[in-house]
Amino acid sequence: MVKRRIGMSKSLMPSDASAYLDTLLQMALSSYIFQLHRCFNVTVKASWRIDERVLDEVHLLFVRSGCATYEFGGRSVKLTAGSLLVVSDGTMHSASRNLSEPLSIITVRFRIVRYKEDRHMPTANPCYFFFQSQDTQKFRLLFEAIHRHHCLPPSVKKDALCHASICQTLAEMSRELEELEQNKPTRHAIMQIKGYIDTNPLSRLSVKELAALSGLSPKYCSLLFRQSTGLTIKEYQIKSRIEYAAYLLEHSSQSVKEISLQLGYPDPFVFSKQYKAVTGIAPSETLRSGTGK
Repeated sequence: MVKRRIGMSKSLMPSDASAYLDTLLQMALSSYIFQLHRCFNVTVKASWRIDERVLDEVHLLFVRSGCATYEFGGRSVKLTAGSLLVVSDGTMHSASRNLSEPLSIITVRFRIVRYKEDRHMPTANPCYFFFQSQDTQKFRLLFEAIHRHHCLPPSVKKDALCHASICQTLAEMSRELEELEQNKPTRHAIMQIKGYIDTNPLSRLSVKELAALSGLSPKYCSLLFRQSTGLTIKEYQIKSRIEYAAYLLEHSSQSVKEISLQLGYPDPFVFSKQYKAVTGIAPSETLRSGTGK
């Protein structure tokens, strides 16, 4: 019997995450099957949240749109459109959603069971990992296939299709994680750009100028940045700028107009529109809730 250490979960790096998935696949190619328990393809309610829990199943999540935050022992993991999350059984976690936009997700929960027996094989060392898919369309179709097979009437065909579609999804995840590991130099370049934007929210460098910082072409840089963050460079610049604006609104005595001018918005209306698009509320509401006057 495998002893599981609940609460000792750790986040896996891409190479270890790929190895974990390969281990599951090796089991699936021997005497074990992936027994699908639950699968949902939903746009969740505004009140959606997951209180702290530990599941007996492996939990897969694909974010179609919106933003969710998972908590693992004090570490927050933000998931956006195209994000993939794997949570092994025995991992303590909780979750909530960002109310600024609808959250659409496909969730899959399955157990690893010995064929023709009802004996569950638990994960000895609970873990979790997440990454931004480079091919959102591919993984959306893979997760939709699992959901479609889950909705079939009970039969051996349903069990076989669910098992096969989970196998394919895990294999594609493992392959993409290997590619992420191989592309570390370019990922480092993208993280440099992201770091520059985060620390210089007032900067309005063009995509071409930011790409030059990384040594990549503007087109390739834009593609990699979108794959890494789920946002275009311009969208990320706006997000960073608005987050800084929220800080100023809460912790300074400046007016909305003064802050909009400081951030390079000659028209406060344009600033207010972008602020609400990112945060879901008007800047005046943040101003009232903070210490600014």
